[in-house]
Amino acid sequence: MFGYILRLLILVTFAMIVTGTGFSLEDRVVKSAMETFKTHVRLPPGTEIKFLEKKESLIPDFFAIKLLLIFPDKEMPVIVYADRNGEKVLLGTLYVKGENVTIKEAGPSKPKKIDMGILEMEKSPYVGNKEARVVIVEFSNFQCPYCMDSWTRFTGLLKRYPKEFKYIFKHFPFQPQGKTFELSEFAAAAQEVSAEAFWLIHDFFFTKEGQDLAQMEKEVIKQKVEQLLKGKGYDTQNFQMALETGKARNRVLEDMALANKLRLTSTPTKIINGDIIVGLTADSTLERYLGK
Repeated sequence: MFGYILRLLILVTFAMIVTGTGFSLEDRVVKSAMETFKTHVRLPPGTEIKFLEKKESLIPDFFAIKLLLIFPDKEMPVIVYADRNGEKVLLGTLYVKGENVTIKEAGPSKPKKIDMGILEMEKSPYVGNKEARVVIVEFSNFQCPYCMDSWTRFTGLLKRYPKEFKYIFKHFPFQPQGKTFELSEFAAAAQEVSAEAFWLIHDFFFTKEGQDLAQMEKEVIKQKVEQLLKGKGYDTQNFQMALETGKARNRVLEDMALANKLRLTSTPTKIINGDIIVGLTADSTLERYLGK
């Protein structure tokens, strides 16, 4: 039927979609394509799908429906093929004379850009150069081994480029209760003592001793944090007040709300000069922002 046009069509799914009245034929075609894609393609939770355009396909009597998949860190266009009645939908890759037409029509993925102004960076502790041209906002938590690894790697990079980076810490313990949240709450309470006090507790939690302590009861952890603060000459009154009044808890909840607004789902997640990067980040990736 397709003659020389269709050399190979793989990963094909036919779906009969029953649509209700009240939609025009054109609306039903797009709706059918989107609903079939959502049903048959496994996507990460929270992935947003938007319709971009509909045009004639190289497959006779089929449209090429262009959709945009919006992930936390990138936007990826995809093509779904649907017949003129929206009754048959093809999910797959169309090759014509050896050329991947589907990818050509869809176009490349793009990193998702974030307006750094919405991140409320002034509320959070930072290290590095305040005026640095590379600003990193990292959503992290103290019971994530990858976060610990990420921090360890970054400190080595910061020593090599002390004036080039500004690193800002955001709490993301996922749930507003439990051990991970308690650790963030203690660190946030230490911030009420001073920025230096926060980094003292932050760095301790990201050590083997800190990780072992994190398995203990809440009161035991609290006593250790107070001991560390007193050992550096800090008055722990503000630390206590931040816990008792809920100020520390609210600070953590604000960071979590921001992460959820950005639809982040994992730690560590960095936002570097507006680019979202999920997972561990190689030094070479960060150095590219320096033009190295």
